[in-house]
Amino acid sequence: MRNRDRLQQLFVDLDRLDFAAVAAHCSEDCSYEDVPFEAATAVGRAAIHAKLELGLGMLERLPTTIHELVEDGDTMLVERTEVWHHATGERATLRVAAVFKFRDGLITLWRDYWDAKTLFAQQPASWLPDIPR
Repeated sequence: MRNRDRLQQLFVDLDRLDFAAVAAHCSEDCSYEDVPFEAATAVGRAAIHAKLELGLGMLERLPTTIHELVEDGDTMLVERTEVWHHATGERATLRVAAVFKFRDGLITLWRDYWDAKTLFAQQPASWLPDIPR
């Protein structure tokens, strides 16, 4: 699978909240980083699956629109908008810039850059209540 195709499928799987399928796009040593929260870095498929389940498991869906996608060898830069659909009816819209690195057709680095204040202001109080806002 081409890197571009794999990345686009990752976002299809993420929209469906199929965290096992999302993690399967990653290598066993993949590092998934949310830049605003370095302590939340997950390394490896199982850890990535668990991180996605924790942060997104209560959603109904997570459609993503890709605005820009730049590919240079095994590195891709992506600008996207996610719309978080909560089962309780709330919606949160988040712009994200990301770096993805690939090796042998799998993602080895997934680094998301986003604004925590923007995201937290749109989330219901029940979403990750232990994280300071």
